[in-house]
Amino acid sequence: MTGDQAIVVEQPFDRDSLYVLRATLEAHATEAGLPRARTLDLVLAVHELATNVMLHGSGTGRVHVRVVDGMLQCQVIDDGATSPEAGEPVWPYEHGHGLWIVRALGDRHAVTRGPDGTVASVAFALPRPHRTDFRLTRIDRDGTTTLRLAGELDEHAAPEVAAAVHDLLEAVPPRRLVLDLAGMTLCDPVGIAAILRARQHVDATPGASLTLTGLSGDLRARLDTLSSLPLTYDAP
Repeated sequence: MTGDQAIVVEQPFDRDSLYVLRATLEAHATEAGLPRARTLDLVLAVHELATNVMLHGSGTGRVHVRVVDGMLQCQVIDDGATSPEAGEPVWPYEHGHGLWIVRALGDRHAVTRGPDGTVASVAFALPRPHRTDFRLTRIDRDGTTTLRLAGELDEHAAPEVAAAVHDLLEAVPPRRLVLDLAGMTLCDPVGIAAILRARQHVDATPGASLTLTGLSGDLRARLDTLSSLPLTYDAP
């Protein structure tokens, strides 16, 4: 890997070579520095995109893997699935399958179709050279408790959030809880799961409520995708 924009691998695939594709992706993602859990997410996401090429496209394609702006980006290219006009192909976003999984797992994703074929991409953030420490600050005001999260919400920080929510909901009377996510620099799948578990814990506590504020549009879209019930948002 020589730096941003450098292609790490270009791998053709068809129905009989998906195993080779998965093994190649795992090897190169690991070499690029993607953590083990995220490497498995990447392999699953690209497999789902390749499967869409089999089900809805020409049946064969190729994958480009490259580093772009600190992200490991995988492009699944189907040169045979063309359209006279550019736009998004009619690939189903079915709960628990295909593009739904890709949108849930990746940090970014996009699907386009045009005269040159169909390109589906998913990107995963590479670890930063210097990890931003996680900080949780509690603010109590007028019956509302705000938990202000800053830094990287990952597998190391998630238990702290779970413990803080548990302690708050043990208080009497139940509180209105606000999670302020404006200061977060990273929220990986474990962090997303921690937010959704907090919501489940609040929903199971009579009289308690949870509002999310300060989050990016991308994070909000991922939470909405993964949550079985609507979440409550507020302005910062």
